[in-house]
Amino acid sequence: MSKLDITTLLVGLCGAAAVTTGAALLHPAAGWVCGGSLALVWSYRTARAAAQKGQ
Repeated sequence: MSKLDITTLLVGLCGAAAVTTGAALLHPAAGWVCGGSLALVWSYRTARAAAQKGQ
């Protein structure tokens, strides 16, 4: 992994944490829903990228 890849990953994780924390400050359940949604999207995109790399 290059430094750019690591930086991009860390910025993405910090952004997801910030969005989830902000939603949780509005309503605790919203934080869980937001965090779960981000995790599902991340999982989908990662699996899709892995499948395209294998072709």
